[in-house]
Amino acid sequence: MTSGTSLNLPGMIQATLTAATPLTLGAMCGLLCERSGIINIAIEGMMLFGAFAGVAFAALFNNLWMGLIAATLIGGLVGGLHAVLSIKYKVDQIVGGTVINILAVGATRFLNLRLLEPAGLSTPGHFEAIRIPLLADIPIVGPILFENHPTTFIMLILLVAVNYVVFFTPWGLRMRACGEHPRAADTVGIHVNRMRYISVIIGGLIAGVGGAYFSIGQVGTFEDGMTRGQGFVALAAMIFGNWNPTGAFIAALLFGFAEALQVKMQILQPVLPFINVPLPPEFLQTAPYVLTIIVVAGVVGKVRPPAQEGKVYEKQ
Repeated sequence: MTSGTSLNLPGMIQATLTAATPLTLGAMCGLLCERSGIINIAIEGMMLFGAFAGVAFAALFNNLWMGLIAATLIGGLVGGLHAVLSIKYKVDQIVGGTVINILAVGATRFLNLRLLEPAGLSTPGHFEAIRIPLLADIPIVGPILFENHPTTFIMLILLVAVNYVVFFTPWGLRMRACGEHPRAADTVGIHVNRMRYISVIIGGLIAGVGGAYFSIGQVGTFEDGMTRGQGFVALAAMIFGNWNPTGAFIAALLFGFAEALQVKMQILQPVLPFINVPLPPEFLQTAPYVLTIIVVAGVVGKVRPPAQEGKVYEKQ
């Protein structure tokens, strides 16, 4: 897959799509949670646990696909933890999410130092790009869409599936009703809290795939804090996309472009005008996060979240 590392237009587009992969997966996680009424700022923690599990189980079984499955399941398990804290124990959902994020940083670092590295399980390798015959030979479009990492293909499939389920199925209608008017949903026989449990756990499963992208999807090892705040950028993409999968994907592409551009610019090593001083790489690395702040600041007050998100529902 040479186009992803080149500086031509197809390479830039492919790099954008690749960078947008974990953001889209994280945004879909947040979307499912918040559409059902549960605020989820724990996307970062779910991804980090997924990244760790992907490496651990891929190395343990000597199989990258087992690592991907494990990352998915661990993400769902962490999603279940967030659901229990939010629904059963009525913990403030933002506080609960923050606790999970902090736990993820400490737990994965401890387990990496105490288990993976001593056992030699920290470098299982990573997925190679999958090339779909014939389709990948289509000029320009082929290499961009049909020669990618498995996590990118999974993201595109999940994007279509989530969009369809949320907006075109009875289950999606019931789930959205739980986030907009849970009392009315309960009146017509929908088990609100059960629906919220299911939605948050499914969201966690998807976030786990996003976490696997960072480890076995890209670098083939686990590093402390390797998600680098991308869970929060995914949350911003969800908000910018107005809690809609398609909108979130477009926002993820925007943020992904900023991420890909800063990588390409570091390759080009630009200099500051007039003074002929190289542009510091740290400055370029902040670009995606600065863009996130600008975008979120621009949409605050202009988008409407689900009416009852973050509010505990108690059956009367």
